[in-house]
Parts: sequence; C-alpha cells; structure tokens
Amino acid sequence: MNRIAMFSLMVFCAAQVSGAPVAKSGKSNFPRVPVQALKALKAQVGKPFSSGWVFIDGKYVPPPYKVERYGTALRINGQQVTGEMVPWEEFLKTQPNVKVTRNEPAAGAPAPEAAPEPEPEPEIDDSWESSLDDLFDDEPAAKKPAGKKSGGGYKPRVKKPTVTFTYSLEGEFVPNDKSRELLNRINTARTKLDSHLRSGGLCYFSSRYSPVRVDGRAASQMMDKLPALMKQSASEEALAQAIRSNGFTYLSPQFIADLYKNKIDYLPLMQRNKTNKDRTQW
Repeated sequence: MNRIAMFSLMVFCAAQVSGAPVAKSGKSNFPRVPVQALKALKAQVGKPFSSGWVFIDGKYVPPPYKVERYGTALRINGQQVTGEMVPWEEFLKTQPNVKVTRNEPAAGAPAPEAAPEPEPEPEIDDSWESSLDDLFDDEPAAKKPAGKKSGGGYKPRVKKPTVTFTYSLEGEFVPNDKSRELLNRINTARTKLDSHLRSGGLCYFSSRYSPVRVDGRAASQMMDKLPALMKQSASEEALAQAIRSNGFTYLSPQFIADLYKNKIDYLPLMQRNKTNKDRTQW
C-alpha cells in the first residue's frame, strides 16, 4: 500500500472513531468573475511559498500557497476567496465605447409592498472583528441606527419602482488611467494578502461571513494548540468553549462551526506542527 492510500485510510478511520462529520471540499460559493473581466484584466500570480495558514469555509488549505488576482477577485491555490473587489461594471464605466441601458419597471406593474420594519435587536459587540484590520474592505460597514418601537399597528409602505442600468461594451476594452487606478486597488490587496501569509499570518475566508486575518505571532500561538482542541472536542459547543478558554476570542462562531465540520483536518495540522518543530530543532 502506497503512502497516499495509507494516509486516506488513516483519515477515514479517524473520522469513524471521532464521530465528527467529514466535510467535502466543494467549489467556491463566491459570485463568479465575469468572463469579460477575465479576458480584459487577466491575472496576476505571485510565486508559491510555504508559510502562513489558510482556511476556506473552515477547511484547512495546506501550503504551498499561490496568491492570485483573478480578474476582479482574489484566489489562493485556484480557489476564489473574495467576490469582485471592484465590480467589473466600474471598469466598464471608464470606457468611452460603453453603452448604458436604462431599465424601467414594467408599465402597470404593481409596486411591491415593503416588508414591515423589524423590532430593534439588542446590539452585538463586534469589536473582535473591527479590530483585526479587515483585509479587503476600504471602509468599515456603517452601523444601523437604533430603531424605535412603533406605538400603533403595522402600516405597509410602498416601495418606489426601481430603475436599474446595464453597461455593455461595444468593441474591445482599452486600459486607461481610470481603469488602471481601479486595477491597482485589487493588485494592492493581493500584495497585502501575499505578504501577510508569507510573514506567517493566518487568514480564513467564507462567502457567508467576513474574512479575518491573524498576525504571525498570534497565528503561531493559536496553531500550536488548535489541532489538539479540534481532536479532543466531541461537539461544536465543546470546541467553541475550548477555543474561548484558550483566549482565541477573535474566531467567529460561524468559523468555529465550519471548523468542527472539518474536524478531521486536525491530522494534517498536527503533522505540519511536527514537521515545523523537527525543522527548528535541526
């Protein structure tokens, strides 16, 4: 039996013993980059490296890593980890040969009724997220103003008909100063992500929650303990409690839930820790 088959058998047996679900590595759930953007902007690919830690939807992605600008988005090892960082539509607006189509609502169509305003929810402390210098957002999301409870019954509000615009390119895309400025924003984000991982940092991504990065020293301290916590935890709640008690409060509940679904990843994580320690000793 070769090494690959033996390792696969070990993974299967460990999953059966632990009772943890074995998550399948699926395709990216991020919106696809328009084909036109891929042809016009092409890609910018960095050289591979083996430092840092990457998780996508709670699934550990082993090194070496190759960080790429894929049209208007970013990818790591061929997996898309962001949506369009600058919408392709913004690039089209820089072109003199772009056709703008105004899409009016259908005549006589009834205006949709707005949903009732929800009761104000208790404010949640999200300081753990805002303090980690989000990789991709230029500005933090604006907080919703506190609502007021209505004294009377619900009164439906009628939404105004929405007018949308469609941009279509007539001819070839020709780069100019404005489009290069937009492209440079995405290239800068790729460079920052590449540099962060090369310095031993950790990043986790998902299309369902905000990406988070952890700096090298904190990432190293966490990854020394996280594989054992994953192995020992018999439930998602137990894993969350173990992570909190060890002070890793910057890991979001959504990420911890995904991490438990991929609990079997403690095997390659432990092996990587062992390899790193052996290399340090020598």
